[in-house]
Amino acid sequence: MKKIFLFALITLTATAQQRNSAQLGEDLQKLRVLGSVLHVAAHPDDESTHMLTWFAQQQHWETNYFACTRGDGGQNLIGDEQGVPLGLIRTQELLAARRIDGANQYFSRAFDFGFSKSTEEALGFWDKQLILSDLVWVIRKTRPDIIFTRFPPDARAGHGHHSASAALAIEAYKAAADPKLFPEQLKKGVEVWQAKRLLWNTFRFPGSAGNSTINDTQFKVEIGDYLPFLGQSTGELAAFSRSQHKSQGFGFAVDRGRSTEYFATLAGDAPKDNLWDGVDATWNRVNPSIDALITPIIQAYNPAKPYESISALIGLKKAIKALPASSWTQKKIVEIDAWVVQAAGIYLGATTTQGIIATGEKLNIKTEFIVRAPISVENVTIYFAGQDTTFNGKIQPYKKYPLQRSILASAFITQPYWIQETKSTGHFNVSNQQKIGQAKVDPAYTAKATFSIQGEEFSIERPVQELIIDPVKGEILQPITISPKTVFSLSSNVVLLPRGSKTSKSIQIAITALAALKPGKIEVKTGATSLSTIDLKEGMKAGEKREWPISFTEANLKEGKSSSTVQLHITSGAEQWVDSLELQTIEYAHIPTQRYFTPVNLSLLRIDFAKKGKRLGYIKGAGDKVPEGLKQMGYEVDFLTEKDLTAANLKQYDVVMTGVRAYNTNEYWGNVFPEIMKYMEDGGNYVVQYNTASYLGPMKSNMSPYPLLVTRNRITKEEAKPNFLLPAHALLNRPNKITEADFADWIQERSIYTAETNDPHFEFPLGFSDPNESENKGNIAVTKYGKGQFIYTGLVFFREIPAGVPGAYRLLANLLAKPD
Repeated sequence: MKKIFLFALITLTATAQQRNSAQLGEDLQKLRVLGSVLHVAAHPDDESTHMLTWFAQQQHWETNYFACTRGDGGQNLIGDEQGVPLGLIRTQELLAARRIDGANQYFSRAFDFGFSKSTEEALGFWDKQLILSDLVWVIRKTRPDIIFTRFPPDARAGHGHHSASAALAIEAYKAAADPKLFPEQLKKGVEVWQAKRLLWNTFRFPGSAGNSTINDTQFKVEIGDYLPFLGQSTGELAAFSRSQHKSQGFGFAVDRGRSTEYFATLAGDAPKDNLWDGVDATWNRVNPSIDALITPIIQAYNPAKPYESISALIGLKKAIKALPASSWTQKKIVEIDAWVVQAAGIYLGATTTQGIIATGEKLNIKTEFIVRAPISVENVTIYFAGQDTTFNGKIQPYKKYPLQRSILASAFITQPYWIQETKSTGHFNVSNQQKIGQAKVDPAYTAKATFSIQGEEFSIERPVQELIIDPVKGEILQPITISPKTVFSLSSNVVLLPRGSKTSKSIQIAITALAALKPGKIEVKTGATSLSTIDLKEGMKAGEKREWPISFTEANLKEGKSSSTVQLHITSGAEQWVDSLELQTIEYAHIPTQRYFTPVNLSLLRIDFAKKGKRLGYIKGAGDKVPEGLKQMGYEVDFLTEKDLTAANLKQYDVVMTGVRAYNTNEYWGNVFPEIMKYMEDGGNYVVQYNTASYLGPMKSNMSPYPLLVTRNRITKEEAKPNFLLPAHALLNRPNKITEADFADWIQERSIYTAETNDPHFEFPLGFSDPNESENKGNIAVTKYGKGQFIYTGLVFFREIPAGVPGAYRLLANLLAKPD
């Protein structure tokens, strides 16, 4: 029964539709509490889910988490998404976590650019004043009594983003109360606010016993109580919340007992008895008479018939509305309205069978309104897309009230608000102040119902969603997307033609008509240059996808690297327009389907480039886009599974390469280790891309013929100057002569999780240094083994190859070249 209850809890909270009566009983307790807390950290998965759950579920405070970034620059354990799409995944994982622990989610506009070694670097990259203004806005908006950070503002934080989040919190704590700072916000519906105190929730992370920031002089809080209404302890709920961060591999063990949290005071009065010392979190801060109205409601609550409390809740709402308006009266009215809707079992659904709808095309929407309790509901009006329909008279309990309408999709294309404007290097650009901090993607369309109960008006709003009936999973609801009339993609966004090759190379352009195209033509252009003209003699049907080749010769390409966006200039009958976007879709079972649009970029490389070998076996890891680049380099790429990893089979390959984190994600390495060693002994070249070695991502097996340690060291400066430690080494000379120029225009970083060893078999041909640090030579570790060779590299080819960095292609070709 416990597992069944937990599944129900997660399912119900995930759909945000209906809470069970036990949870409604717990929500009544929340009506008595007028306390707000804000937690501040850097990334998704940084948050103290134990404290968020304790505040939200046990103390019934309004609980908020502010993450400086959406985690765009992190690693991805479940797929090949990087940058903005990874941020979309981690945003949804964070929202899933909040649905379990009960907190609210906020973000700044900062872009996660990967690991940072200093506060100054992070704040400089982000634009400190901009991100500080975001945090000040959220503080003024949520008006927290207590703010607490996850990290300290110094090196103990272990990451420049971490320490920067604390530095921002310290400054924002004072700035939010100063009307001279960010005064433009005060014209947008917020007021200055001074929190009572700012704390640091110190830590001893698993696997980091030598890096504890806890000491016995700090303020202590015992948490982890069992909550009978929910059938879980706060520690259990926190673990389920934490485990939503699946792309980062943060599955967490359940903690069912009590634990101790520690706090150091950063600003304000230090707590002595409770974290909220000096904060009156009761109705005394507004009007003490209200609490006397809530107590009998709680005492009379009947979980079997929650609707019997609706009348008393409406009376409570009227009493609060009669008070002078304040942030707390507004918040509690919202809570009461939500409680009444839930207790009445009121359902509003708005669905369509269409997941993607082109602008100007017909969208069929079905709404359904149901009252699933024996109460009187009147004056129901349903609104969507500028239309409304009123159901006259009283609504009969349990009767379905369906409504079907067809509209022409006229909304803007569906795009997460933070990527609608062109991104700056270190942050997203969002012009609408009211969007600052918002976590969610705005739905394409919503449906709204207004109605009255006992003369009091209520309303609910729901997104229009795609309804899918899966024969195995049953009913699935997904977001819908408004799209351009056509979307397209290229089979490769990088075209590599070595200088002097005198050959041509083709890629495929795939065009999908999301609205019917009449006979006409499509001209594929980059700027003023026409790449191809496609004759649409018969037009295209809506939903039809077709592919055409686009050929390039060396004579067509400029010297070096040239990058541009691709556009479709479409003539369809008498109409003409330009479409320029690719539809990207992210689909994982644990989050809603995410769709967004990107420009179609094409990088053309006409460079000095040579390679050795032809056939390459690739062992997939967590996911990366290196194989597409390998094909551009001229390799025949076969993807290998466990059954393929025998010495006899591997003999056919000039080189075998692993994807990123392959030794973290595949379980079979112990079985195939001898076979891979035999492959190298017989002359094979084995290249391993980066892996992690920590309690979160343990190595599944040895990977090297000799002792080699994968560290957490990295080179974060993508412009770090290379030091050719072994300038005559084959990896720096054959078949391409590697020079400092090959390290120009790298993105995000140089290397991660570099190697260390004292074993004399290994050579380290390349070194880098971050500012004020000693040289790191573990970027490439190479050793001969038998007739073959083993290479481990932390160089971030998984970022540079998709980005079309010329030097990365040349250096990777050297690593892949079979040794002489």
